Amino acid sequence: MGTLIVALILALIVGAIIAKMIIDKRKGKSSSCGGNCAGCNAGCANALSSGAGHSQNGSSSVKTVVHIDGMMCPMCETHINDAIRNAFKVQLVKSSHKTGICEIVSNEPIDEDELRRTIEATGYRVIINK
Repeated sequence: MGTLIVALILALIVGAIIAKMIIDKRKGKSSSCGGNCAGCNAGCANALSSGAGHSQNGSSSVKTVVHIDGMMCPMCETHINDAIRNAFKVQLVKSSHKTGICEIVSNEPIDEDELRRTIEATGYRVIINK
């Protein structure tokens, strides 16, 4: 009997946590940023930032880093990655729900307004730090 009560209490606690996460996501809140700016590869100066580099075959490539709010799991990452791959010609796209960062490598610069629209059409929000 005691085990059943403990299991029921744990189920209620887990349910409350999940409900809180869903409510926060709907309100646009996220816990994706832990505030560890020193460990952030992209920094917090810009939501969208681009930098030139070189691909492995020697041709030039452009890396674009986007801060995204609302990713909570690996499926969120996949959802955003697929949307970007379908909208743009990219060499690589990698998102992390833990850091809230999406990194994109392409041959040419990506139109940032179109990228923002593509991401926000999936239900996530591009973060602008001012």
